[in-house]
Amino acid sequence: MRPAALTLAAFLAAGVAHGAGTLAVTNVTLIDVEDGRSRPAQTVLIEGDRILEVAESSQVTVPRGATVVDGTGRFLLPGFWDMHVHSHRQHRWTYHYPLFVAHGVTGVRDAGTHLASALELMPAHALTATAPTVIWGSPPLDGPTPVLSFALALETAAAADGIVRLLQGSGFDFVKTYDRLSRDSYHALASAADRAGLRIEGHVPLAMSPAEVVAAGHDLIDHLTLVVESCTPGALKHVHEMVAAEPAAADSMEILMDPSLERLLEGYDANACRSLFELFAERDVWQVPTLVQLRGFVLPEQARRMTAARAKETTPALLADWETAAADSDKARLAAGAAVYRRQLAALRSMQNAGVRLLVGTDASSEPWVFAGSSVHDEMALFVEAGLRPLEALQAATLAPLQYAGRARSGRAIASGEIADLVLLDADPRIDIDNTRKIRAVVLRGRLLDRDALDALLDQGRVAASQNGSSR
Repeated sequence: MRPAALTLAAFLAAGVAHGAGTLAVTNVTLIDVEDGRSRPAQTVLIEGDRILEVAESSQVTVPRGATVVDGTGRFLLPGFWDMHVHSHRQHRWTYHYPLFVAHGVTGVRDAGTHLASALELMPAHALTATAPTVIWGSPPLDGPTPVLSFALALETAAAADGIVRLLQGSGFDFVKTYDRLSRDSYHALASAADRAGLRIEGHVPLAMSPAEVVAAGHDLIDHLTLVVESCTPGALKHVHEMVAAEPAAADSMEILMDPSLERLLEGYDANACRSLFELFAERDVWQVPTLVQLRGFVLPEQARRMTAARAKETTPALLADWETAAADSDKARLAAGAAVYRRQLAALRSMQNAGVRLLVGTDASSEPWVFAGSSVHDEMALFVEAGLRPLEALQAATLAPLQYAGRARSGRAIASGEIADLVLLDADPRIDIDNTRKIRAVVLRGRLLDRDALDALLDQGRVAASQNGSSR
């Protein structure tokens, strides 16, 4: 068997159009995602993986021999990020990576995979020219009977220090929490992560509340776990009673599709959320709603119809699973889940108004009707449907992930010294968020991938998906 690093590099290398030397994007309209202003007639010089200079084209001398991209009539902005994926098990990376980059996604946050897969692929990823940047989350830490096959069971609170030391030494960027963690185990993990200098992120354990984990130092909540339930009289208490009755079967997705919760959510009180959202903003607790993932579960016919043209961008086995699940779904459970989905969608504008830090993420993995790369554009569109301005959706997919990752320290995402992860669009996404899909070129850590190279990556991703026999 060939080593994973060589396999990955060989698979993706064909997508690189231009690599070495100076790259110049000239006469382009640069979009400052920080404030939404545009700077016309700009030239961006790139050397290696960094931006060397950004200035009006009339003030820039393009070095002889540089690769020049004429940006006339086009728009340049930072590369997109998907802040919730599971790309590093079952060889998903073989089709996820090319599809991410082909759709303008230059960075991802992997929210958990099998421990051995992550440890194998971390060094392989570092050797791969056209892989997106990866923020590595630990395998999910769960209770004694984990929900997920790739989770690690934390049977006692006393084990928290040891597992966090292992994760820190293995190179993970954050500790991922999950549904069935006990209150004691969660608090022990939060303390151990703080001592180790690691973020603690993920689901709010179902025996707890968002306010409680925030008080313990939680850094990021995935899927808005228990958020709208916290804003509904009696709903959170009802969830806790369900979990207490059968703790070994607690599952956030199963609970939010319970018809008894749907009835309670009719009493949703937006005012009750105000103090919670203010707490999130005050403590800088990031939120990754993954609306597109929940839509795929609870509105399968709508999601299937909207993504039909992308069927070849996932595996045949997964597609068959999704089709079967859509046909067999319990209508009452779908209606209950759709009620939660609508409440989450409605909460987003209030969160934005309160200053909550929002991030675009999709849960690209085996989730129904979620596709690596392209679903980032779906999620941005859902942010706009929820009442955000196109610029705010763009910020959640570009600037906010860079800030989360400790980049853009100059205050600007496209500036001298910043890593050159860029997307060149044929139309202005501030006018219509769907214009994010009109990608002319991608610059990935200084490497130019023109439209032909991106199309080659799309083809590679589709072929790799067709050859991947895995489903869940």
